[in-house]
Amino acid sequence: MLSRSEILTKLKEILVAMDPSKEGTLDNVNESSRLVEDLGLMSISLIFMVISIEEKFQIELGDVSISDFNTVGDTIDHIQKCLK
Repeated sequence: MLSRSEILTKLKEILVAMDPSKEGTLDNVNESSRLVEDLGLMSISLIFMVISIEEKFQIELGDVSISDFNTVGDTIDHIQKCLK
């Protein structure tokens, strides 16, 4: 099982892949970072992030809504639940 820290690192990789200009600016991202307000993700970006998470972690998030992903910590919770 991946630790929360390892998942966070992989999430940062996904965010950089989505927007290479964010590379080097994600050092302060933590579990309380808000995806929309702090990281500037929009609805389409959130959808792309979910797809990327499923591919990177080889999981299926199932019946989740974009509104389930408010913070990085929420996202890590969903990933951990699916990895079990």
